[in-house]
Amino acid sequence: MQQLEQLVSSLREEGFRITPQRVAILDYLLRTDDHPSAEYIHKIIKKKYPMVSLSTVYKTLNLLKEKKLVNEIEVNGESRFDADTDAHINLVCMKCGKIDDVDEDTLKEIQNRAAKKSKYLILKGNFELIGYCDSCKSKSI
Repeated sequence: MQQLEQLVSSLREEGFRITPQRVAILDYLLRTDDHPSAEYIHKIIKKKYPMVSLSTVYKTLNLLKEKKLVNEIEVNGESRFDADTDAHINLVCMKCGKIDDVDEDTLKEIQNRAAKKSKYLILKGNFELIGYCDSCKSKSI
């Protein structure tokens, strides 16, 4: 909850309007391990705030993206959102669209090898690996 309060306070200090709907969207993203679409977030938030529009959800997500508080991941032509902005790998299933996170240590190992091989100074990285999740792989191969 403290993280939510800090982010809301930071946005308010930057002059952004803080509405209950915006707080609810940010709170939902911070609490979920899923990588929901804007439409799914709208469906969830609408239960508590029936008047919230899909447009409000998109505008809020765009603001959060601009402020680097969420990452956008494209899965099968659909945008999905992740409030985990720390370095990590997203494993994306091509069939069902499921997204799983791989820990930061694995990414750091890959970054170190890439830096050594390329002689780049790598500061940060997130990326997606595309394939089939455990439940879909047997159906697809």
